[in-house]
Amino acid sequence: MKTAIKWKHLKYLFWLGPALVVMGLSAGVIAGSWIPLPLALILTGIVISGIWLFFESSFLKGFLGRRSTQAGTNALAATLAVLVILGLINFLGVRYSKQVDLTENQLFTLAPQTQEVLQNLEQPVKVWVFAITPNPNDRRLLENYQRQSSQFSFEYVDPNARPGLAREFGMQQAGEVYLEKGENRTFLQQITQEPLSERRLTNAIGQAAIARQPKVYFLQGHGERSLEPGQGSFSQALSGLSEENFAAEPLNLAENPDIPEDTAVLVLAGPQRELLESEVAALETYLQR
Repeated sequence: MKTAIKWKHLKYLFWLGPALVVMGLSAGVIAGSWIPLPLALILTGIVISGIWLFFESSFLKGFLGRRSTQAGTNALAATLAVLVILGLINFLGVRYSKQVDLTENQLFTLAPQTQEVLQNLEQPVKVWVFAITPNPNDRRLLENYQRQSSQFSFEYVDPNARPGLAREFGMQQAGEVYLEKGENRTFLQQITQEPLSERRLTNAIGQAAIARQPKVYFLQGHGERSLEPGQGSFSQALSGLSEENFAAEPLNLAENPDIPEDTAVLVLAGPQRELLESEVAALETYLQR
């Protein structure tokens, strides 16, 4: 009777063992690395299963002689199959996750331009966020970027815990965000006052992905607005062009009648005086290219 009572309790150890193994495997897949917790769960499950098998072996002969052996074996096989299927479903759900944005205005969906830029990435780019406490919305945005391309990655860094890395980037204060491609590092924005901007981040990634920026030349020398910062200047327009990955430069055809070959756009913005004949000829030649 005592032996039967002990076996009645010990046989339940088997269910705990495989369950812990599945939990450990699931935790490892979700975390993306085999940190101590998943490994501990897996090892504990294996040990418990081993203990069960050790005690079960002493009852094996009697167990095999029972008429209910076949039914018990079938139940055991079915249970193991269910655990394996659940583990595979969990793995596939994490490995090939698909999110559906059900908000009315698609608040958590990346813009088509962003998706195109990320899908066309040919070299790795990485975003470094120097923040003591990560902003959940910023992290969600970066995770959406990461799901679009395996070439994109990001990392949050506590500047107090890693001051050497903060100095290496030239960080001035917490909340600064940098984009890294190869050996090039570019400051993006400060996120303590405003959230991470999708447009700014996408434009920076697009700029890093191309060999050179397209140039926009502004014709000067006829009373047009200045490109230098100040009242009545094009500073706001230049800021918008910069965010869209264009480089803006002045062009004075009276000094140099040749329009540069790298001109993507030529802007004549409100000249106050008539253009010289040589300037008009240069513009006509440019339009015929």
